Amino acid sequence: MHITRTLASGMHAALLACAAFFPPASAQSLEAADYQRAERVHDSHLRKALRNATIVPNWLADGRLWYEREDAHGRRQVVLVDPERGTRDIMFEPATLDRALEPLGTSGPQLRVVGIQAEAEGLRLQLRSNDAAITCQWPRWQCARMEEAGAPPDALPSPAGDAWLQVRDNNLWLQRRGSAARALTQGGVASHGYGVLPDFSLRGIPRRHGSLPARPFATSWSADGRYIAGIRYDERALLDYPYLESTPVDSARPRVHTVKLGLLADAQQVRDSLYVVDTHRGTQHDIALPDGWNTLGEAGVLGWDGDRLYAAIVHAGVPRRLRLVEINAATGALRTVLEEASDTRLQLNVYAYNRAAVAILPGQDAAVWFSQRDGQGHLYRVRLSDGKVMRQLTRGPWVVRDLLGVDTRGGWAYFSAGGVESGDPYVRSLYRASLRDGVIQPVAADGMDHQADAGTGALFGGRPPQALSPRGDYLVDTVSSLGQPPRTVLRASDGGREVMVLEEADTRAVVAAGWRPPRRERLLAADGRTPVFATVYLPPGYRDDGRFPVIDAMYGGSFISNAPVTYAEAVSAANPVSRASLAELGFVVVSIDARGTGGRDKAFHDSSFLNGADVQLDDHVAALQQLGQRYRGMDLQRVGIYGHSFGGYSAARALLRYPAFYKVGVASAGSHRFQGMYGGAIHGMDRLFGGVLPPATLDDGLPAPFAGLDNAALAGNLRGHLLLVYGELDENAPPALTLQLAAALNQAQRDYDLLYLARQDHELFRNDATYTHRMWDYFVRHLMGQQPPDTMLSPLPGGPR
Repeated sequence: MHITRTLASGMHAALLACAAFFPPASAQSLEAADYQRAERVHDSHLRKALRNATIVPNWLADGRLWYEREDAHGRRQVVLVDPERGTRDIMFEPATLDRALEPLGTSGPQLRVVGIQAEAEGLRLQLRSNDAAITCQWPRWQCARMEEAGAPPDALPSPAGDAWLQVRDNNLWLQRRGSAARALTQGGVASHGYGVLPDFSLRGIPRRHGSLPARPFATSWSADGRYIAGIRYDERALLDYPYLESTPVDSARPRVHTVKLGLLADAQQVRDSLYVVDTHRGTQHDIALPDGWNTLGEAGVLGWDGDRLYAAIVHAGVPRRLRLVEINAATGALRTVLEEASDTRLQLNVYAYNRAAVAILPGQDAAVWFSQRDGQGHLYRVRLSDGKVMRQLTRGPWVVRDLLGVDTRGGWAYFSAGGVESGDPYVRSLYRASLRDGVIQPVAADGMDHQADAGTGALFGGRPPQALSPRGDYLVDTVSSLGQPPRTVLRASDGGREVMVLEEADTRAVVAAGWRPPRRERLLAADGRTPVFATVYLPPGYRDDGRFPVIDAMYGGSFISNAPVTYAEAVSAANPVSRASLAELGFVVVSIDARGTGGRDKAFHDSSFLNGADVQLDDHVAALQQLGQRYRGMDLQRVGIYGHSFGGYSAARALLRYPAFYKVGVASAGSHRFQGMYGGAIHGMDRLFGGVLPPATLDDGLPAPFAGLDNAALAGNLRGHLLLVYGELDENAPPALTLQLAAALNQAQRDYDLLYLARQDHELFRNDATYTHRMWDYFVRHLMGQQPPDTMLSPLPGGPR
């Protein structure tokens, strides 16, 4: 008889087991103190412990800059820097601000600085809270409430700050200081609005219930504040996708939530178009795209030159094509500037969701353009009038990581890159390339990682880069390594001379928690020749003559790399988390950036095209075997794996493809069946992994590679211990995907465990103590062969309600 071992939990509810597990009589037990040590170094607890690891510079018109930092008590301070004079001054201590605001009946902790402007007698600060706006003159500290509160948090301010946009009733509304708000767009309706956060953004449930206020989405102002433009998404034809909230906090009756979602090979997918509005005349142009073309949503509006705006559109057929298009804001006319083609992916950054490495150069009939046409990832100067390449600005067996800014007066493009001087291709150095002759000069290249603010991609707010001063004479750079805490400096852009130290990260709380830096290793992929890189977390008391079980901490998606190279990344990672915690419990924990991940050349990245995570898993097994030769304490007879999201898919697939190598796996929020994931040319798994498919039904089946990438097809291969985890309100990886794999495992009569988390969304791996505790238990019990302690972790920061 087939027995399915099931774990169930509410917010932080107790473990319910359908089948008891009887550990070997010889098994030792970890103690509560072991888990407490592991908890202290968990990413969620250390996220705010590392203070002032990076800064975001805000440049004033006179060449000075300001930024925010935290003092030893976690209160915000504002620092003013004058590069020419070489001064760095804390503008005020928290107590000073409190005294200045006391007559107004408010205090500093309630307020945040939203802007600073230079004036003849000093600076003027704008501060606001949820219900108040205050202006203060510095250094005299004369403060007053503003009659008009200014742009609220869910508004998109104009470049001059004198107007802002908000979404109301599916349309954009314009508010100017001193004037009444008015509707700027006409015709917006539900699921086809202007500036509305679409359901494919995977935040449909909180948006519909009013718990996610957001600025107008995919919307951009022209530099002079006259025009606004954006992408409009039409989800009206999509089918409803249901989510069942089984235990609402206010009712015993389950609640059904629905979002609009197009699944892989659905006949109806998201459609999109462009629009532009003249805020002076009120004229609106809705711009249809050529048949079969969609906007490159992660790029958004690339830039403006007067009344012309530029965007990227893509056609996901074979071959795939990408165009840079120009739109006349006055007429709405669309013109193709240039086109590129590829049989695989087309991107404007080596990481798909990073800001496009493109800059429009106003008044110069030119743009700095990113392309992988030579198989790497380099910058080109192109002419906008005819799309011709005027000069290749960078070249060589390495890739540009981010475009940090362009100094048009001096004629330099500033960028980060990895592997220019060989070495580790993931460690960033800073350079500049001449727009005139393509000469490349190093700004900061010393083997350390150099992180300079590159802004954010369109899907994450579309903020422009702020590392480079407006005059192009200074650059803010954060220097770090796995063992070296972050140190942020101001550099002269011509040669990289260090002008002053701005911040040295406060690591006292991290060190006190017992966190120890991991190690970096260079290995070979399964092909025996391609270099791949790993970051290794060793347990306390590691010995080469000992036997330590091994855990592969994997993501596996093609979008990012996940083996840290900096101190801050290693202390508190994006995905996966718990690496330092699991090492503290006695495991050797390894993360590997194998073929198919981003950040390298096009062929390296395209290994995952049509293959999902399979090539990566081949590389992971090969890399772990090599590490076993270097670290003799690694017990390769006891190898486990875990991951979240695409990492959940990868972890389950590891046990199914390599059942003799991987013995234990924890797979949370996995995309186990691509057939159940979102599809289409805008945000679909098909575009990212194999090309957009013709409409089909599940009865028709799906052509390769998607049918072959379904974990359910390998369900009969399971031999080890597998824990599947899902949150019932997860829009990124719907719960049905985990349950469909569970159904296949039932059909194959395989044993597995299932952990259900009520009211949880995709963030469960960061904020749910039940998940974290059960994941640790699972490896301790099944991989280490010991008995976990009977203890509960304290709630993690940012946990669910």
